[in-house]
Amino acid sequence: MPEITVVITAYNLQAYLPECLDGLRAQTFQDFDVLLVNDCSTDGTMAVAADYAAKSDGQIHLLTTPQNLGRPGRVRNFALDSGRITGKYVIFLDGDDRTEPAFLEKLHSAAESNNAEIALCAYDRFENGTEHVLCEEMRGFPAVIELYARNDDVLAFLNGSLWNKLIRTELIGELRVPDFNAGEDLSFSLALYARCTRIACLDEILFHYRVRPGSVIAGTDAATIRAFAAECARLLAQCRADLSLYEVTALAVFIHIGISMAMRAWDNPDVPTRPMLREIRCFLSEQGVLRGRRFLRLSSLAKHGVRGLAIWVCKWCTRLRSMVMFLGAYNLFKKIFHMDVKF
Repeated sequence: MPEITVVITAYNLQAYLPECLDGLRAQTFQDFDVLLVNDCSTDGTMAVAADYAAKSDGQIHLLTTPQNLGRPGRVRNFALDSGRITGKYVIFLDGDDRTEPAFLEKLHSAAESNNAEIALCAYDRFENGTEHVLCEEMRGFPAVIELYARNDDVLAFLNGSLWNKLIRTELIGELRVPDFNAGEDLSFSLALYARCTRIACLDEILFHYRVRPGSVIAGTDAATIRAFAAECARLLAQCRADLSLYEVTALAVFIHIGISMAMRAWDNPDVPTRPMLREIRCFLSEQGVLRGRRFLRLSSLAKHGVRGLAIWVCKWCTRLRSMVMFLGAYNLFKKIFHMDVKF
């Protein structure tokens, strides 16, 4: 059995898949297999995958969904239900991203040496076509996060995506990715953290995330935002008995619903921004997120520097019904400085 199973989900990624697979072929750690799940692509994705599989000496295995599932979470669940994930660890990649040669080696070493169920690394986000790096993320975290002592807010600042996280396969068990298009990875990650005792963090950029207009995340619609909010409400209700876990979950919900989803509503011309901001504010108020939360106080957020201050400002913009002003100012900042910091 391989030590790691790399799950790659792909839909119409003919132009990008070779770079992703070449990156895996160049890994310094080779005790892994690849389960490449093709979601009924209509371009040459499957031909590219088949060519690489034929030359891989059995390291790359192909799986095609019976019909187009249309959502990355559904495709990942298809992989989880396939019985083809056999590694001690699993990592879920998108077929259009890049990895450094030591990506798997360093994640695996961090997980093993720290007896961590999850190991993650820093990454950057680069603009498709121009190669311009928009931001670097997940820097400055402690080498090990002990989760049995839930007395700080660090979990809320871990990115929710799966592609920079090596996960012990047995930790997942019956958990599956929720069925919506944006925020589903975060919901899945939060559920994993609740089962986890230790996370290892590498303060090194080993993964490069491609930002491109045609990706699923670029067109987040109102229905997706509402579905994500409903899942966040479920997560909050589930952890109310554990005050520390509830506080950090409330902070994560504010960051991802109150800020990230508000930004996506602004970026999608098909979503009426002001009505959606009203919905978001009402949701956060109903869930008790906007008032009295320990980790949303300035005294707590100040230790996170500019990012923490921005979150505190967003909280007050939301409460004072002026979030649209923050979004306008932030988008002006992005245009002037050609940066896009993820909250």
